Amino acid sequence: MDRVNIVNKENDTFLLGLDLGTTAIKGVVVSRSGDVVAVAESKNVFLETDDDVVEFDPQLHYESVCEVIRQLSDETPGSISALAMAAASGNTLLTSSDGQPYTNIISWMDQRSAIQLPSSLKGLESKDVRQVVGWPCVTSFPLAHLAWLQENRSDLYSDASRYCMNTDWLLFKLTGKWAMDSSTATTFHLQDQVSGLYHKPYLDMLNVQEDQLSKLVASGASIGKLTVEAQRDTGLGGDTDVVTGCFDHPAAARAVGVCEPGQLMLSCGTSWVGFFPEVERQNIIDAELLCDPFLSKEGGPWGAIFSVPRIGRTIDWYVDNLIACDEQDKMKIFDESAATASAGADGLKIDLTAAPKVVNDSRENISRAVMEGAARLLNEKINTLADVGVKFNSAIMVGGPSRSPVWPKIVEEITGIRLTVGSAHAGAVGAALLAGK
Repeated sequence: MDRVNIVNKENDTFLLGLDLGTTAIKGVVVSRSGDVVAVAESKNVFLETDDDVVEFDPQLHYESVCEVIRQLSDETPGSISALAMAAASGNTLLTSSDGQPYTNIISWMDQRSAIQLPSSLKGLESKDVRQVVGWPCVTSFPLAHLAWLQENRSDLYSDASRYCMNTDWLLFKLTGKWAMDSSTATTFHLQDQVSGLYHKPYLDMLNVQEDQLSKLVASGASIGKLTVEAQRDTGLGGDTDVVTGCFDHPAAARAVGVCEPGQLMLSCGTSWVGFFPEVERQNIIDAELLCDPFLSKEGGPWGAIFSVPRIGRTIDWYVDNLIACDEQDKMKIFDESAATASAGADGLKIDLTAAPKVVNDSRENISRAVMEGAARLLNEKINTLADVGVKFNSAIMVGGPSRSPVWPKIVEEITGIRLTVGSAHAGAVGAALLAGK
């Protein structure tokens, strides 16, 4: 089992952390002594169409979260004193005043606002958005989703009483209170990241009032106890505290101890992401990286994020269609095949940023080429940072691919950075750490 440094004042109580990922909901329970004593997971089900619509059902999402919590509770040899959620957020939802969904949850991967840019966003520059909110997204994430809904679903948009994400809606479902931490709020794209307040020009543009949004608070802040309904749905007791979490990558960084400049965390999932601490926020903005508040409110560093987006789905296509096909243990076959191939895959290169395609080569070479393709994309990002003076002493790899006996070594060889492997459940463990605050 994994171990983390954690403090819990009660000998017989435990902390629960959730990682609301893009493809799956993962959860862990951590003991007072730092042991991960229970692990659970549930796959997300998307409602995708041919019109670049990527949504998921709010009620099913809530039920999946509750089912993971219930599984963890059933496996825990004691009571759970607090829970928190880390999340790959940026998913938009409209509700009534009492939290009844008016829409499906619009995923950050949804492309409607990119294909049909709302008129209110025309002329809004990515660099200006980045300076305010820390991220540059004009054609995706809630800022764009809300503008699209305002223009294309005006009746529904004006009828809504709450404008939120799946994360603060889940907190409301659990506690009856609306709250959003400043890290998760970065993906909302409506927060001035430096002041920690909502950015009024964006609210005015969207015709949204501040009292229609969740209260902005710090990560690790106690919101309240579970409602009677949430106790029934999760199987937890009424004494369980619900605590604000953060974006998934800074949660994972907390768990694996990447808290000082010079350290790098590589988080490998739907997107492959690099996260590193940086003292000056403006350095992150100038380097055109994504910025997270991380430990800045406590006098520590900001978090810098670079991404190779969405390659996880392309990797899955190659595994499902060319490498393991109808085999049972797909990842084992993927690993064994890559281990058998020689470095360089006999010259085969696969571009994971392009649409997947049939490759006429051996399963072994395709497996090796896919793994090397992901590592090369990471290395391109790392080399770009080196050109502006950002260098790393060490790296920790987390996420599903970190469990491979082959892949971390390939990443280490291609990047030239000394690499260790962290917990595959780092995001959820980081959430448990915040619950412990």
